Order: sequence, then C-alpha cells, then structure tokens
Amino acid sequence: MKLDGASRRRIEIFELRLRIELATIEAYHRVCRPENPLLYINNVTGRLSMVIALVPPENVLEAVGLVRLVRHVYGRASDILHGRSSMVDAPAVIIDEWRSIVERLETLAGVRTAEDSN
Repeated sequence: MKLDGASRRRIEIFELRLRIELATIEAYHRVCRPENPLLYINNVTGRLSMVIALVPPENVLEAVGLVRLVRHVYGRASDILHGRSSMVDAPAVIIDEWRSIVERLETLAGVRTAEDSN
C-alpha cells in the first residue's frame, strides 16, 4: 500500500508521540523505582517533570526548558492526530524539529545514548 506524503507525516507524528510516552515511562521508572512497572501512562504532560529529577543541579534549567518544549510537541501532535488542529498536514521541517526535541528527551530519560543521537 502506497501512502501519500501527508499520511506518512501523520504516522511520523504518531511515532513521535509514542516515543514521548515511552521516554516518560522510562523517566518515571528511573526516578520512582516502582514495584510494579507501568505498562501505559496517563497524564504524560504532568509526568514529564520526572525528567528534571534525572539531571544534575547545574542542568536543571536546561531540563525544564526541554520539558516545556516536549509538552508543546506532545500537545500539538495530539491536536493533529485527533483532528483538533487546522494543520492536518504538518510540514516536514516541523516534524524534523520535533524529532530532534524527542531525541534530546530520550537521551535525558536514558532511552537513547548520546552516541545514538549522532
């Protein structure tokens, strides 16, 4: 089945949203060390703050800025996927920017190593 460009980009947006959710779960596990692991996560935007606990004190402001960016990406991606946005076909440049933000989150949350990012 051949997909048009808009459908392919929506799939990429969905993938980015899932990666944010997985990185959030990983950060939660690394910070809280729960007895029973989370299999799914609700309140992703709220739990993203767990990422801040993973950084040394001198990097907290950078982590706070990253969490704000990721919350924005997650919200916009959700809006696009659920049809709450007039931007049905997100430009590739935006998706590329969102991908770089998600990669930074994954590195911070321990899902991706710094070498994977290069």
